[in-house]
Amino acid sequence: MKKVYFFALGTMLLTASCMREHSLKITVSNITNLDRSDEIVEIIWDDIKDQVKLGQGESFVILDEQGQQVPYQLVTYGKPDPELLIFPASVKANAKGVYKMQKGKPEQFESMAEVNFVPQRKDDISWENNRVGYRMYGPALEADPRESFVSGGIDVWAKSTPKLVVQKWYKDDLGGIKSYHKDGGEGLDFYVVGKSVGAGAAAPVKGDTVYYVSHNFKSHEILDNGPLRVVFKLTYAPYQAAGQEVNETRTISLDAGSNMNKIIEDYGRIKEPMTIGAGFPYYNNEDIVINAPQGYLSYQQPADPANGTIYLGVVSDSPLMGSTIVDKQVLALMNYEPDYSHKGGMIYYSGAGWSKGGFPTFDDWTTYVKDFSYKLRNPLLVAVSAEE
Repeated sequence: MKKVYFFALGTMLLTASCMREHSLKITVSNITNLDRSDEIVEIIWDDIKDQVKLGQGESFVILDEQGQQVPYQLVTYGKPDPELLIFPASVKANAKGVYKMQKGKPEQFESMAEVNFVPQRKDDISWENNRVGYRMYGPALEADPRESFVSGGIDVWAKSTPKLVVQKWYKDDLGGIKSYHKDGGEGLDFYVVGKSVGAGAAAPVKGDTVYYVSHNFKSHEILDNGPLRVVFKLTYAPYQAAGQEVNETRTISLDAGSNMNKIIEDYGRIKEPMTIGAGFPYYNNEDIVINAPQGYLSYQQPADPANGTIYLGVVSDSPLMGSTIVDKQVLALMNYEPDYSHKGGMIYYSGAGWSKGGFPTFDDWTTYVKDFSYKLRNPLLVAVSAEE
């Protein structure tokens, strides 16, 4: 279903005074030797909110250097007030881009990211952007006596269209019109999760044992729902992992233009450090590229004769402990300390690409994963100043 968003602030930001007549100058600096295109940048809302004073019914726009409006989103993380202002920026290598924020009527932009709870498909949680889609399995699937399927793994919706189509796929599949397991020109679901971490979920690992969740997620909370970023939180029932009880939550976000999910793993109050593995099912001698110092793992699944190849990746903003193949899965290994829960959890990134959806070869995908890792360590720099 097509969603069109009006990028107005809404009543939560209304004040009695007006925005100053001058605009705000937003300078985005790219200190890397890579061109950065439509990359989501963040501004802490508290840093600029005193300069953004709107009267009743007033809104603002963000303009690029050609004076064209760009979409934006106020990210709340489920709280009453905004925490971040985000928008897509394009800046050439070793250059700067200048954007303006000023009063104005926002244009209509089509949403490029959304997340949905799908009770009609046994409590799936599904999310997608203009590049790729994913889903995870909910309690109704586990409770169905015909399936009783339990998995904390991530499924992939392979897409070849920038449009948001997954909810239409669900509707067509459930209505008997067309199966989403067959490509009708937009993509399909042909990835196999099974009893695994799927497309980049994480699990505690010790020796030759992977400690999976004991149940599908028990609750979900959608914190932000597009148009540029989705954020949602899944909570799992307690389970035993490497001799201690964990209380796992996953906070997952996906930005427009990115194939990679940001995942915050929180295992609650544990007593001992754990090794965490994030990865994918491993079949037989597929291509794997790992660079532990740079924190990334790239992987190629066996090709499907009709549907092509799914590529997968894991990225950490710190060096990996290494990798392993255990329980028929290839896993990037990370350390989880007991105090991580107090710090909000452990952050890593994982995602997928498709040979028919923008990544013709494994080399193309690996370059994407490598560059994502590099950009993560060298983010675009944002400075805001008043402009008379």
